[in-house]
Amino acid sequence: MKLIFENWKKFVNENSPPSKEFVFSESELRELNKSISKIVSAAKKALGADGPVPLLSPKDLERVSAEPEDLRMVAEDADVIDLRKRYYGDEGELEKSSPRAAKGLEKGLGQMTATDFEEGGYVLRVTEEVLKDFEALVESTRQTGELYVQARDWYHNIRKLLDEETKSDRDSALLGLLIATYSPRAKFALNLAEAAFMFKAVQKDAQENPEALKAYLETFPGAEKKEPGSPRGFTKAHKVPNFALNLVAPDLAGSRDPKTGEMKYNDMYTWNSTIDTWMIDAFYPLLRKASTAKEWEAIKGKMMSNVVSYRYMARLVAQEAKKFNLLPHELQAIIWVSMQIRQTGDPGLGVTTQFAINQIKDSITNIKQINMDLRDIEKEFEEKSWLGVLFDEIENKGFGEAAKFVLGVKDEKGKTVTPGVRSLTSRGKKGSSFRYFPEPEKALGKSKATKKKKTGPPKEKPVKRYAGEEHSSLNTHYVMNNVIQMPTGKFNNLYDSVMLYLDPDFSTEKAVEYITGRFDPEATATSKYFT
Repeated sequence: MKLIFENWKKFVNENSPPSKEFVFSESELRELNKSISKIVSAAKKALGADGPVPLLSPKDLERVSAEPEDLRMVAEDADVIDLRKRYYGDEGELEKSSPRAAKGLEKGLGQMTATDFEEGGYVLRVTEEVLKDFEALVESTRQTGELYVQARDWYHNIRKLLDEETKSDRDSALLGLLIATYSPRAKFALNLAEAAFMFKAVQKDAQENPEALKAYLETFPGAEKKEPGSPRGFTKAHKVPNFALNLVAPDLAGSRDPKTGEMKYNDMYTWNSTIDTWMIDAFYPLLRKASTAKEWEAIKGKMMSNVVSYRYMARLVAQEAKKFNLLPHELQAIIWVSMQIRQTGDPGLGVTTQFAINQIKDSITNIKQINMDLRDIEKEFEEKSWLGVLFDEIENKGFGEAAKFVLGVKDEKGKTVTPGVRSLTSRGKKGSSFRYFPEPEKALGKSKATKKKKTGPPKEKPVKRYAGEEHSSLNTHYVMNNVIQMPTGKFNNLYDSVMLYLDPDFSTEKAVEYITGRFDPEATATSKYFT
């Protein structure tokens, strides 16, 4: 097969007119390789041949043009094929160091440095070029001034808002835990709004009927397998526990002197930054470039849930943060905002706290304009924050009316006529400006099996226990089943948050103590890490 391909190239070279030349962009080269793959697959099938599909890399092509000023690059990255081999080839880096469980470590996972993880071969090493790029990301936001401060103070601003709009440290800590609980798979504005609704529901039910609230918690999936009141949340993966700690205790890893700006670090908590998919994009740009979109999503999921990979990346963030006189979670927030801007290509899509708050305020304004003058709404926002306005609406008009801020207003046919937070956050630019490695061609001659359509009336789905009418008098029941968009996967964290709050002595300090107690930094195996 290799000989056939080489002869074919020789034939093309010898018989092409000397004046005939082609110029390929990166995307066009991908399409060419797809076509080659298709042709070779058909030839292999007809001839009964075997062997790898020959692909063209930019290095196989020449830079040509009739006029020098028309010269353009054949491809944006001359090494994309080589990158593919580097990570996905036989004995490639993914085979050697893909995220996996570890055991028999010489010291506890919590004591290992970034260098320990690298030298032990437990992780995919992050390159020096990437760490230097962090400096470029920091400087690019620093030049804008306002964006830099908003990104750096992301967690501090959230905690300040919680303190201003709640009546006690106990309430503030609960709201912080709920924001972390509802963060997975939610745009941040929707995340904030859902957490605010659940906070008010739990707060009211805890005051009016705490025993009924406890009983409702036992209807959550999996509760029947555990002892009532036993801990079950903030475990299995680091992201939500770390996010919770960043929100409720943003000074855990250190604090900045308000006069000099100098940082005082607490090295006990340098691991405490939130590593999410945006951060993994920043850490592994070459692997992302070598991966298909599906492969990259799978890799990111494994890295986020793998304790070794997470701890390694968190250690790197802390290591680099000191170079910029930043706390770990401050650098993480700057990179998080910068990566959104870089990946979407839109400077307006960096999700600072102000960006998310503006989306919520827009939805509140949309709904209130149905019955109020815009000037009165603006005056209300001058006097109160969005959270204060939302809490007032719940107190004065109830959860059902206030829920329109999230759900919007629909007409008789169910079409949204006035958008709420859920609709607003789902709008805007979709996808990414980044191009992934093309998906491999499907084998020729094979068509997707079509599923037979089921006939007859649809089967009635059984009512989930947490949706049953038995507890419908509770505010928490209403919010869970009417306001929360995707409750799945968040029940255990909600369970623990509410159980902690039901203790009258609950506080930020106890929240920190509880979450840090959910993992053992001295564990020498990943299976023993979460307790």
